[in-house]
Amino acid sequence: MRIAILEDTVKLAHSVSNWLHKAGYESVIRHDGDSFVSMLQSEPADMLLLDWDVPGKCGIDVLKWARTTPEHQHVPIIMLTQHDDEASIVQGLDAGADDYIVKPAREAELVARIRAQARKYYPEHLRERKIKVGRYTLDADAGSVLVDGVDGQVLVNNLSDREFALAMHFFRNVGCAVTKEELRENIWGENDSKYDATIATYVSKLRKSLHLRSKNGMLISTVYNRGYRLEELLQAGRKRAPARGLRASAPHASPLY
Repeated sequence: MRIAILEDTVKLAHSVSNWLHKAGYESVIRHDGDSFVSMLQSEPADMLLLDWDVPGKCGIDVLKWARTTPEHQHVPIIMLTQHDDEASIVQGLDAGADDYIVKPAREAELVARIRAQARKYYPEHLRERKIKVGRYTLDADAGSVLVDGVDGQVLVNNLSDREFALAMHFFRNVGCAVTKEELRENIWGENDSKYDATIATYVSKLRKSLHLRSKNGMLISTVYNRGYRLEELLQAGRKRAPARGLRASAPHASPLY
């Protein structure tokens, strides 16, 4: 699930993004209403988290705009703002917000409210809390990866929040090219090339920590000048054909109930 955050306070925006990553969600940040709308026009999101007072188009105007677009007419929208008076709350809810949270934001409460909206709008998403691909089972609630390797089972439960978020992103997109830009935005919360060396280090650590080797049926390969691809091997020496497109779904990534 991809959550778009509109928040002009950089520190708060990154704090919220980190909370979401810990909870197993992907996020993307914009600090002004105009660039936020521009992003959504080309990359629709599954949920919107809106501040009210931001540069450019304000949060309420973004909310009204979203409710008129087919892509976001029926997605959950949460206001997260300092406006705490009754009139503002009523205005936000009447404009189409599903929930209204007054700052300061509290991690547990915010994540709980996001999960409540996800349950209402995307009941199928709950199945994605645990996914199985080949010999690998990832559990978002436990933050662990079970590797049923040829040398025996290994439970990997010492990944950092960001390492686990990166692993989930790869396994949800098996066979697809995942661009560096996508990883910067969804895992690091900012599309800045300064993170490229860090991403390479994290990918290298995942290869080692998760035993991503041909004998275990999974490999992360580098896609020249673009990013990376997690590939499932059908048998020794053979790779499953890559999915077409960058955002194609991975039908062999099986959600567990």
